[in-house]
Amino acid sequence: MTLKRFILGLGIFVACIAATQVVAELVPAEAAFDAHDATEVFLGSVSAEAETNTNGYVDAGYQIMVIAVVVDIILALVLLRFGFAKKWREIAERITRRKFLQAFIYMPIYLAVTMVILAPLSWYQGYYVEQKFGLSNHTLVSWLIEFAQSSVISLIVFTLFIALFYLIVRASPTRWWIWGSGLVVSFFAFLMFLGPLVIDPIFNEYKPMDEGPLKDRIISLARANGMEADDVKQVDQSKQKTRVSANVSGIFGSSRIALDDNLLIRAKPSAVEAVMGHEIGHYILNHQWKTMAYFALIFLVGFALVSGIFGVIVRRHGEAWGVRGIDDYAGFPLLYAIAMVFFFVTTPLFNKLTYVHEAKADIFAINATQNPDAWAEVALLTAEYRKLRPPQWEEKWLNHHPSPYARIYMAKQWKAEHPELITKVSSTVEPSAGEDSG
Repeated sequence: MTLKRFILGLGIFVACIAATQVVAELVPAEAAFDAHDATEVFLGSVSAEAETNTNGYVDAGYQIMVIAVVVDIILALVLLRFGFAKKWREIAERITRRKFLQAFIYMPIYLAVTMVILAPLSWYQGYYVEQKFGLSNHTLVSWLIEFAQSSVISLIVFTLFIALFYLIVRASPTRWWIWGSGLVVSFFAFLMFLGPLVIDPIFNEYKPMDEGPLKDRIISLARANGMEADDVKQVDQSKQKTRVSANVSGIFGSSRIALDDNLLIRAKPSAVEAVMGHEIGHYILNHQWKTMAYFALIFLVGFALVSGIFGVIVRRHGEAWGVRGIDDYAGFPLLYAIAMVFFFVTTPLFNKLTYVHEAKADIFAINATQNPDAWAEVALLTAEYRKLRPPQWEEKWLNHHPSPYARIYMAKQWKAEHPELITKVSSTVEPSAGEDSG
């Protein structure tokens, strides 16, 4: 009897195991989170029309880059061939014998003339294209006012830079390119310090962000990651543009956390926090200083090549153009044109560094906020002015920021690698077409 009961019990146990297996096969397990599929679903909120519009905007930017460098070359040849550059130098020499002060006569003439000649291209790039693709809130009058303001600032800053630059060239005619690259980096640092204090307020009003939980979270986010912060500035960028943006700018005590009003209007609080995590990441990861060091190396190589090419051309045409040598202000149009060609050719190198820094700041933001879906929402907003899914060669060599696709996929991949947080971050509603999306 005992044996019969044992056999019966064993049979029942085996039957239960078999039934459990059958049920498991009939009821599918919860599917694993797939980053690729999640990205595709997210991108589905961007219409084909919107994507076509963005592609047209980006391609127009590429065309303008090519046109600009061609115009620089033609303009330099005209100024040299017809003696304008020589004449302006002679005017400066008649007014003062001091070489340093001659820059403050020659350069304003040069810049004023070239700015007028290039004004149609500036209008096309800065006003027409932005209006055509729906990215500008400017009226023609407001754009002209800001164009005039930026032109005056450029004239002052660039004239000062060129005066110091030629001072270096005269001091070391054969090795100026070494000290010149150092001057460029020093000027970058100077403008980074001066920008938040003097230049930026000319164009926009920076006021303290309204008190509230979001501001508290942003300040807490900065402090938690090692950045001293006690305020967040809000800027009225909506008077100029429709796109969202934010930044942590300044150095040596002028550092400032700022976000534009477009971001507050168009993005959810969690997405705003993600953007600020990204900008704080740039600061914490010392991207400003790393960028300057990288640029110094490229400028060092670039100036060395410019010096050699300038010498070859002047030996052949210098007498006809009235250019005496590398330290002659009359040769500046040629020097500038050669430099612009070099930096045009090396644009992918500059873009690559920026791209790497942006990608690292993206990851920093997600790790700091633990909310990849919020970052994905932000990335989708950038699809208004960056190609959603560019070809790989364009992503690799022309993009200075990761594409919306690359950023969203990275966020979803981060989410897939943190299954314990999927329930938490999934509480953020994915944007639908027209809602917090671009």
